[in-house]
Amino acid sequence: MTDNGAAAPPRIFIVAGELSGDLIGSMLIRQLLKREPALRVTGLGGERMAEAGADLRYNLVRDLAIIGFTEVIIKFPKIRRVFYDTVDALRREHPDVLVLIDYPGFNLRLAEQAHRLGIKVVYYVCPQVWAWHHNRIHKLRKFVDKALVILPFEESFLRQGGVDARFVGTPWLDMMVLTMTREEVIVHFGLDPAKRIIGLLPGSRRREVESLLPTMLEAAEKIQAQAPDVQFVIPRATTVRPEIIDHLLTMAHVPVKVVDAYRYNVRAAMDLAIVASGTATLETGLLGTPMIIIYKVGFFSWLIAKGLVKIPYIGLINIVAGDMVVPELLQDQCTPQNIADRSLKILGDPREIERVKYQLAKVREKMGGRGASAQTAEIVLDLARGGAKAMAANNQASHETPR
Repeated sequence: MTDNGAAAPPRIFIVAGELSGDLIGSMLIRQLLKREPALRVTGLGGERMAEAGADLRYNLVRDLAIIGFTEVIIKFPKIRRVFYDTVDALRREHPDVLVLIDYPGFNLRLAEQAHRLGIKVVYYVCPQVWAWHHNRIHKLRKFVDKALVILPFEESFLRQGGVDARFVGTPWLDMMVLTMTREEVIVHFGLDPAKRIIGLLPGSRRREVESLLPTMLEAAEKIQAQAPDVQFVIPRATTVRPEIIDHLLTMAHVPVKVVDAYRYNVRAAMDLAIVASGTATLETGLLGTPMIIIYKVGFFSWLIAKGLVKIPYIGLINIVAGDMVVPELLQDQCTPQNIADRSLKILGDPREIERVKYQLAKVREKMGGRGASAQTAEIVLDLARGGAKAMAANNQASHETPR
């Protein structure tokens, strides 16, 4: 309690380790502070969470975003140090609720530690246990008080495994508010209205971009050689420094425009997108843009992934659809020639484009409407207020002398 006897504002600790998690965390923080302006939010994340009002202990998104198993090994000493520093912070600060956003290798272990400390744990954007690491469901059941899921089939799957799960909708629908028409996008960015727009989305991490963008650019050259009426655009992820993309573009033999604003508007204006597997596939699909999903990692990471993944698709948009709505080119299939061939085939078939758009619209219907961030904020605050009240009551009891 405060000095005047009023209950202290709740304290929330949030951890996100990827760009998508940082965005989701920032929207949640804004909704939390909208409801409780005196709320204290601390944690680990990225620039977006800091801008939204979080007191960041460490920038995970900048320094420890991980792709592939080999990168985990390379960065393990730093991951381990940050992990135990965070456990110490939880022990000292004892927040009312710990909110974990994706980043399962780190966050599931943190959930266990928080549970032992008696801190309530909310997992928002849960580990994809339906795809791989199925045994993680036992940790969710044991160490997580509430699992808030963003894909419609996850609630029943986790509930069957004994996890207290609830579907809150997808936060990407909260983010993706379009403010420009296709014509306005073309004018604003100086694009050619007579040419079709192909987007290149090579990911949000440096190693991912350095691995995939050269393949995309070579594919772009092959596409333009056969279809001169196309132009290429890269909506640069905020976590990728401009000079990284600029350097790779110096080796390309095709003009590409890089945009750093109105990214969702630009994606919605595309006729086709070539997208690195990840959150961007679901975002692009919800915008109704036909795409080709590509995925390529190191050889050993690929061998491990092949042994662990138990579902027929890798792209989130296909997983939610339960069908191969858009093509996936994985590992050895992810070549410039294959990407170009698939792109030209789609662009040359108006009926295929309409089929894909229809299927993507059906996926969007499954995802519900906007409001995931607001709903999550209400659930987190309900748990936090309960924890804060209990702590206040304990503190008061400890100061009272028996009669």
